[in-house]
Amino acid sequence: MTSDLQLRAKYLCIKYWHRLVPVLLLVGVIAVGSVAAGVASEPQPQPVAVETDSMTVETTLSTEATVTGNTSLYNRSETLTDMPVYLRTATPEVELIAVTSTPADRTVSVTQQVVLELSATRNGEVFWRDSQTLAIDTQEVTNGTARTRTTLDVQQLAREQLSNVTTEAGDIGTIEAQVTANALYHTDRYNGQTTAVAPLTVTDRVYELQTPQRDQQTNVTTIQRTVAGGETASGLFGSGGRVSPRDLGTSLGGLGAISLAVGVWHTRRQIGDFDEFRRQYERVRYVEWISRGTIPTTGKYARVPVEALVDLVDIAIDSEKRVIHDTTKDIYAVVDGNLMYEYRDGEDGNTDEFGFASFTDSTPSQSLDLDLDALDHDRDQSTER
Repeated sequence: MTSDLQLRAKYLCIKYWHRLVPVLLLVGVIAVGSVAAGVASEPQPQPVAVETDSMTVETTLSTEATVTGNTSLYNRSETLTDMPVYLRTATPEVELIAVTSTPADRTVSVTQQVVLELSATRNGEVFWRDSQTLAIDTQEVTNGTARTRTTLDVQQLAREQLSNVTTEAGDIGTIEAQVTANALYHTDRYNGQTTAVAPLTVTDRVYELQTPQRDQQTNVTTIQRTVAGGETASGLFGSGGRVSPRDLGTSLGGLGAISLAVGVWHTRRQIGDFDEFRRQYERVRYVEWISRGTIPTTGKYARVPVEALVDLVDIAIDSEKRVIHDTTKDIYAVVDGNLMYEYRDGEDGNTDEFGFASFTDSTPSQSLDLDLDALDHDRDQSTER
């Protein structure tokens, strides 16, 4: 089976070499040329924005309260941290803690300020505002942390300022309070600010400070750098000098096409006489249906010329006969009753590689008609007898 396929492939290559060779060469040259052009052309420099020297500063506002009043809920002197609610009688004072974190690899000047802000609003608009600085502190931070602590007396705030504002404003508006931790930082390259805000709510029995609260600021320096193509570099070698699988496959495919074209052309030159090779190919291909023998020259046979050996083999297959090859006369024939289908080597017409002949109005067709008429006459005589 393998040798038969090789012979058939060889036959097709020789028959169509004048088409295959130019097409294969064109495909190969285009493939190799495109890859070579990609290698030869240098990627154009591209400007790229690069972020360097990143610095992040974060400020956190939290609370602590020590139990100093009478209560059955907590132990005296117990420290409560970031509670959702504090009892006014148990913890009349709360400690506000502002912590700013900076990079540990550089010196940062940090100024922290803790501010109590009061305001009165009506229909969403502020008609009174008051601000009180509870603590302000400036530090040269070298270890990455700046900390500021201050104490807010919530009982005193409720008895004095909040009570006065409530009395003055009455039911005109809503009284609001909040604690704000501002951090101003400064380095040799960056300046910035972070702000953490915690709303404060005071009732008759409790007060609420929604902590911890955080705010973060990141500073970066953006510079423009020029890169030679970067990751978009094309050709046989991509970025970093690595071989691109796609381009490698294209180049190998192009070289293979060129090699195949050379092989087809070389095979065609070796064969020389294509007609003789084709006849040999057909004999080898249909050898299992052909037997050597002698074809009679006399007898009552209606001779039917056949244009191609493949057609004669088809007749033998359909009639379950053998093809007889008379080597002395170089004639192939199939005898079926009074009919003798005959093919003379070297006299076949146009036949493609799949065995389909082109039929034209020619002498063989006329001979076929005459022989069939003679066959009908012989059959009529046989019937009368």
